[in-house]
Amino acid sequence: MKLRKPQVLLVPALILALFASACTSKPFLKVQYQLPSPSRTLEGRQVDLAVSDMRSNQTLITENARKALKNFKGTFSLIVLRKDGSGNLMGAYDLVSLLSEVFRQRLKNEGILAAPVSEGTLPELKIDITEFQLDYADRKWIVNMNYRASLLENGIVLSKESVSGEAERLKVVGKKGAEKLLSELITDVVNKLNLVGLFQQAGI
Repeated sequence: MKLRKPQVLLVPALILALFASACTSKPFLKVQYQLPSPSRTLEGRQVDLAVSDMRSNQTLITENARKALKNFKGTFSLIVLRKDGSGNLMGAYDLVSLLSEVFRQRLKNEGILAAPVSEGTLPELKIDITEFQLDYADRKWIVNMNYRASLLENGIVLSKESVSGEAERLKVVGKKGAEKLLSELITDVVNKLNLVGLFQQAGI
């Protein structure tokens, strides 16, 4: 029996090793963007889509959040989810390219083609990101996102809308809480944009 004891002790040691491996922080955050119900009210429209980082505070995550996330390098993976629960892994992005792809998917869902650069022949949907930051305080993840959407033609602003959102969630083991919070807030503020209203106000 004495010879078997070290073998028995290997089991909890292995469990601890696997747990430690599972908790190793990834260098990216996973964002799942949930598309709203598809609409064809604006089907056939085409726009140039331009997303710009206009944040006065360029700090993507606070020092407290950085310590909690450990190996995060400012990269996001994106999964786009449909209403039926299916989804596509789109790739890895920095903040601006992440939000550019999310808005492109939102437009596509509305029947709008976000065309390549058209040299000014198409209306431009300009998205200025004015705030985006992830914080960690009092054992809670906190995220803020604000942006300004403008529809322009020949450089003239025809309509505009500002959208903002803030959310928080208690931290659990690892970064799942941060990822879920980011996914929910990005979904909420992107889907809040009244595209039909923008086009109607612009008269195009």
